[in-house]
Amino acid sequence: MRSALIIVLASAYGLLAVFVFGMSGAFTRFGTMLWKDVAVLLLTVVAACALTYVSLLLMTFLREIRAPRSTAGDPDALSWHLLVPCRDEENVIAETVSAARTSFPGAHVWVIDDASEDSTAAVVRDLMVFDPKVHLISRVAPEARTGKGDALNAAYRIVSEHVGDSPTDRHRTIVGVLDADGFLSDNTLTLLAGPESFGDDEIGAVQLEVWMKNRGDRRPRPEDGRLLNLVGRMLVRMQDLEFRTTNSAMQVLRVRTGTVGMGGNGQFTRLTVLDTIAEEQGRPWGKKLCEDYELGLNILAMGMRNHYVRDAHVSQEALPYTRRLIRQRTRWAQGNMECASALPALRKSRELSAAGLLEIHYFMLQPLVMMLNLVLVPLLLAVGVAQHGADFWRGLDPLLVLGAALLFLILPYAVWGLVYRRVSGAEVSIPAAVGLGLLNLVYVYLTYVYYARAAWRAVTGRTGWAKTQRNADGRVLAPVELSPELQALALILPSRIEDLVDELEGRSDLGMDFVSGWAIMWPTRQSRLERAVAAEVLAPARDAIGSIKVSSAMVGAERLERAAAQLEAALVDRDMEAARALVPVVTAIGRDSVDVVRQEISVRRALQSTAHTVAPETVTETRMVPVRRR
Repeated sequence: MRSALIIVLASAYGLLAVFVFGMSGAFTRFGTMLWKDVAVLLLTVVAACALTYVSLLLMTFLREIRAPRSTAGDPDALSWHLLVPCRDEENVIAETVSAARTSFPGAHVWVIDDASEDSTAAVVRDLMVFDPKVHLISRVAPEARTGKGDALNAAYRIVSEHVGDSPTDRHRTIVGVLDADGFLSDNTLTLLAGPESFGDDEIGAVQLEVWMKNRGDRRPRPEDGRLLNLVGRMLVRMQDLEFRTTNSAMQVLRVRTGTVGMGGNGQFTRLTVLDTIAEEQGRPWGKKLCEDYELGLNILAMGMRNHYVRDAHVSQEALPYTRRLIRQRTRWAQGNMECASALPALRKSRELSAAGLLEIHYFMLQPLVMMLNLVLVPLLLAVGVAQHGADFWRGLDPLLVLGAALLFLILPYAVWGLVYRRVSGAEVSIPAAVGLGLLNLVYVYLTYVYYARAAWRAVTGRTGWAKTQRNADGRVLAPVELSPELQALALILPSRIEDLVDELEGRSDLGMDFVSGWAIMWPTRQSRLERAVAAEVLAPARDAIGSIKVSSAMVGAERLERAAAQLEAALVDRDMEAARALVPVVTAIGRDSVDVVRQEISVRRALQSTAHTVAPETVTETRMVPVRRR
């Protein structure tokens, strides 16, 4: 049925494109110049394919939205290890580790420090004091900084050793990859363990939907004025629209064609699948700029299936700066071009259906299609004007041109604004959704910029990996002046920790675990507060500061409790300027309070009469890992 629908849609759109561009005479007439005939036919085929593809995406995605097919499973039936590659990520890594360990207490988090020049490693070591399931893998020069794939391969070897040789344990071990700014939704592991995902033994890898965590920020570029912040807000929102509509729709369609692709953030793979790829190729992840997509293609070539989960998501930071966005997407585009070398192996494997091969080849041909449009459309217009002058414009049928523009240019992009409103839970109004849809037409044209740059880099042999710059990079925290009232209060009351020990039947270890849990969760609470206040959304902001106030009282963080109460009062009065001014105060006091707790925990553990032991599977270790170049 689906194949017949594809044929009908492609034929209809093809005939319409042939009429509009070739037979109507509005743009050109066949038979006048051979090269023009070929150019028009190419554009006709491209237009027909694009409309067919967009129609399939819409139909499949809307069906998925109406009837989601993700089913919950038991995450405790599997073992979870999260890899977080880092290079100079001191501004975001604490939040990522904190969020992962807070939401998923059974998961191990392995931070791969790729020879950072900032305090990334120190931040992770501080967190390791509180949590034995936080691990640091340190790569050192000259082997370090050779690409994300190499960093992941180094971690694979250590996690592999950590899990052991049991085939059963290795098959039930799932290895996830998070960006240094990645937050997983709380239902992630439950859905990943479901029967459509790793509950099915034939599933080799699963990719999550991606959201932008700063999509509500009113001032994403705090150092700039209103106009640039408006541009920044639009860029952030468009990235959220892109990942939650068009990108997600492509993945939903790929579930049906058997060609789900892996992304660099929110990908999960069975350890045994990584083992098989390592046996065949020497390492699980390759050297391509899109090592994530390459991994997914290798899994498909092995005859295993990838899956996509839309009902759980990973959140990452959107870029409000045009140059940074183009630099990031240029790397992605070049990486996808490099992955075209995997197509022959896929064809030889005979593991994909005809629909799957068609989908992958169409996706891989997108750079060529973009370049054809970029060259042929201006060329045909220029030739038409040169040959006919002003008569060229007067000879165009306004209704035909308008209809062609709506069908072939505007609607395929603008419709996603209304779809975005549906999937985002009406985060934006209907007029705003229409505006975002029209803005999407402009946003999509950035594709021509980074595909052209990626093609030029490929032609000139430039394959260097450029790290995405974080929005907080380069920002320096201003000194915070505390009022005498706050300075008079203690950061941490040791007596409160003693009270906790008494409440826990004198178990000092349980008391320390409780306080450690508060400390490990602090970066998560801090980031929730900062995002809510930045978005100027009162209810989440009050929930976030309320959580900080109550939890601070429980562990005796007097100064933080009082500062939180002051910020809460500003929110009750709806004074967002005062609230913004108080956030750095709460952040600074929270950081100092956690430092005191860390010292207290270290001293108490050192003074315990019995040695502090942990089970072999929870040993926290710092590894210096030289990785041989291949």
